[in-house]
Amino acid sequence: MNNHSRAHIRLTNQAEVLEFIQQLSLLEDTFSIESRSGVHRVNAKSVIGVLYTMFDFPDELYLVNESRDGVIPAFVDQYRVIE
Repeated sequence: MNNHSRAHIRLTNQAEVLEFIQQLSLLEDTFSIESRSGVHRVNAKSVIGVLYTMFDFPDELYLVNESRDGVIPAFVDQYRVIE
């Protein structure tokens, strides 16, 4: 089990990925996207990394703020999975 706060998100196409990364890149914090288990993790500001996650574990994307645990930017709400 992970000991940090994260947001369950969904990215469905390349245009969404590019917009998501562009918005994250405006922030100084370091972000990652990880699988449900936390075993697989990529830099959330990396186009190749985020595209990889869409194919490898598309329903298990979790955004983590590595700089400030639990601080998720407001724009991320449009990508959140409603459970």
